[in-house]
Amino acid sequence: MVNMNILTNKGTQRLIFTDLDGTLLDHNTYSHDAATVLLDKLEQIGIPVIPISSKTFAEILPLREKINNQHPFITENGAGIYIPKGYFENDEATNGHSTARDFITISTSRPRTTWLQMLADKASEFTTEYQTFHTLYQLEGPEAISRISGLSVDQAILANQREFSETVVWLSTDSRKKAFTQVLTEAGAKVHQGGRFLSITDQIDKGVALKCLTSIYAQQANIKNCETLAIGDGNNDISMLEVADSALIIRSPHHQPPILQRTEKVSTSLKNGPEGWVAGVTRWLQTF
Repeated sequence: MVNMNILTNKGTQRLIFTDLDGTLLDHNTYSHDAATVLLDKLEQIGIPVIPISSKTFAEILPLREKINNQHPFITENGAGIYIPKGYFENDEATNGHSTARDFITISTSRPRTTWLQMLADKASEFTTEYQTFHTLYQLEGPEAISRISGLSVDQAILANQREFSETVVWLSTDSRKKAFTQVLTEAGAKVHQGGRFLSITDQIDKGVALKCLTSIYAQQANIKNCETLAIGDGNNDISMLEVADSALIIRSPHHQPPILQRTEKVSTSLKNGPEGWVAGVTRWLQTF
């Protein structure tokens, strides 16, 4: 069950929606160590930290345990919202959604098989210019995913357990990637550019998922409104960075920061990864 934020002012519940890879987790090592102390403090003062990532359910679950996080989380670029059973006192907003694995699941996305079939049917001209996690796993096993991602073999197995999307490793030029994206978009998919890979999903994004979950928090007793902070480092984070009350862009040593339309309540970290995360969240806390 969610606890009221001890910093709450007149019924405002503050929420942090954070990307993982390259943001809360170091791009190269996947470590969150620099943020451990602040994560514990946020838990103590009642500000939920909600992972919102391209990662799978199977990947995020053990990470939540590692950082002692019992809050909802969002997978595969917004395709799946998972709420622990009993987390909300008022669960009317989640009625009608599937319940399994001790979580209420909210999703309108078509399954992974849809995107694998679409790639086969619509993107045949690009066959030699990309690889997918599915084909890599089928041909070479989890070691192939481990090799290109820097994940351990065990983590690579979890990364391949996708429910609503397919991960694409692009091998060709940017201009061809643009053409590839256009073909899939016209076929009804949404193509997200992450820090390393492309992700093929349904017409959903992190911004839509953020608003959906925030609305459920806002329906709880004693919560009059929510104040949200979105944190991310890549283009697939733009949708949530645009719609949150405040946005924190995490600088990356590997790519340029995403470009936003908004200009108010936006900051960019000076440091990379979890060190930038800590500095930016600390500044946000000081505005209360």
